[in-house]
Amino acid sequence: MKFDGYRAQVAISGSKVVVYTRNGHDWTRQFKVILPPLQRLTNGAVLIDGEIVAIDSQGRTNFSMLKTGIAAGMPLKFYAFDLLEFDGEDLSTLPLLERKARLESLLGARRPDDSLQFSSHIVDQGRKVFDAMCEGGHEGVIAKRADSSYVGDRTGSWLKIKCTKRQEFVVGGYRPSDTGRGMASLILGTYENGKLIYRGRVGTGFTAAMHKDILAKLEKRRVEKPAFVSVPRDIARRARWVKPELVAEVTYAEVTPDGSLRHPSFEGMREDKRADQVVMEMPKTPATRGSANLDPGIGKEIAAAVGVKLTHSDKVMYPGTKVTKATLAAYYAVVAGKMLPHIQDRPLSLVRDTDGDLQQTFFQKHRLPGMPKAIHDGQLEKMSGKESRILWVDDLAGLIAGVQMNVLEFHIWGSLRQQPDLPHRMIFDIDPDEGLGFTAVKQAALDIRGILEALGLQSWPLLSGGKGVHVVVPLVPEADWDEVKSFCQDFAELLARTDPSRFLANMSKAKRKGRIFLDYLRNGQGSTAICPWSTRARAGAACAVPVSWKELPSCESANGFDVFAAAARAQLPEAWEGYFDVEQTLTDRIRHAVR
Repeated sequence: MKFDGYRAQVAISGSKVVVYTRNGHDWTRQFKVILPPLQRLTNGAVLIDGEIVAIDSQGRTNFSMLKTGIAAGMPLKFYAFDLLEFDGEDLSTLPLLERKARLESLLGARRPDDSLQFSSHIVDQGRKVFDAMCEGGHEGVIAKRADSSYVGDRTGSWLKIKCTKRQEFVVGGYRPSDTGRGMASLILGTYENGKLIYRGRVGTGFTAAMHKDILAKLEKRRVEKPAFVSVPRDIARRARWVKPELVAEVTYAEVTPDGSLRHPSFEGMREDKRADQVVMEMPKTPATRGSANLDPGIGKEIAAAVGVKLTHSDKVMYPGTKVTKATLAAYYAVVAGKMLPHIQDRPLSLVRDTDGDLQQTFFQKHRLPGMPKAIHDGQLEKMSGKESRILWVDDLAGLIAGVQMNVLEFHIWGSLRQQPDLPHRMIFDIDPDEGLGFTAVKQAALDIRGILEALGLQSWPLLSGGKGVHVVVPLVPEADWDEVKSFCQDFAELLARTDPSRFLANMSKAKRKGRIFLDYLRNGQGSTAICPWSTRARAGAACAVPVSWKELPSCESANGFDVFAAAARAQLPEAWEGYFDVEQTLTDRIRHAVR
């Protein structure tokens, strides 16, 4: 069987195990869930070749689940298919069947639930095996010469035969070959709502004649800037862009969670289809206008894999939608990689729904009987010296445990529980009067950004999922809560004094008519604000989504991302690039400047 996972080599010396990726990187920490049986395998030293996979409920290896599983710590399996060294003896020159026999003897009998498995094989009957793999929804087969030696490279002694998908893609650029002459790969995309979305690169399947002909067509269409909405930085760095006019037909294994093609192969250019008609041929979820298919089945599997029992998984959480508990579990699995850095180890307030119609929600800050263990509780020493009970999460299991409890909003402190006196960020919550449109909110956010920049502070915008925008300022945790809150209040009052027709620093609804309350009160110890990527307890399953300052002017509302659109958004490059890397503090100069 061809596994749909990560190729890995495992080096074992007694109880010490190191897991190496195909590129030679040490990923032992990332794949720690597969280590226990490997650590008990031998007292000697061995080098094993194999593949790390996640298994779905249909018994198939699932690359999308694997990418989620690595971040979530969910159960994975290592299928061993070759033994390269044994107690210092190089086995690579032995015939494959002999190496596999020694590997099977080393591994011994394995329970089905063991994370270490032997990759068995079938001799002959290739067509029947391949057809069975494709009919079962698997990726394909690997065919190997039974008498071959091991060579750490692609050779004629083994073949990769895949059950593939096929469709057209727009060519938006190409990557030059490393020699500086010719083309190494085509940069592909499809249109979505009139925008060209990056789908990856294809660099195989070309003949020499094709290379020459395609390169000539590309050179005639060279442009300076890409037509794509965004492209990963490592790809853009070496790319040459072209007008998106050419259409290539490509076969591929699947689309990864970040929207890119896996194992693409070029089939030919299409002259019969306009580039602007090319869209991704994937089933859309009919529940909403969003563009990500959050499979409830995957949500149930991931919940079980991270140890959360999801009861009433088909319960609809947002009236008038098809967003169920299982849908929300799938959503948090998709966005966990982006959300966890913002929420891990921060004291929480949870907004829970009681009746399923969003009419009776309540805040919870302390543990109640029956709560899942993945939502942790403990004591916190406040500035006042009084101890307080808090809640926090540190992984995907905690987020899905919240889903099980009907949590619709995760609100976070601005500090870590380990440093409760020193905030890591400031928040300016732009809270408009009911009569103000979103254009006024966006302009207010941009103006606040400009003033902060003049003070030497970088900031990032968050669409709140409600009606406002949060301007978020990360800090090196040096100033205490009193200093941070005092600065934020001075900042808000400065805007209210200098532009009283637009801003006020008083939360009174009666005084807010036609103006914006710049809420600085979220910057006190114990105060919370919505966590980036959290769902909201609002009709339509809206989410709080980070955007860039460049994107903000084109946003139409603060609640424009439902769970489907937010999940799709989470697969794009980071909108808050540099947020966790910036090092800035509230200096005396900055504090005095707003007084």
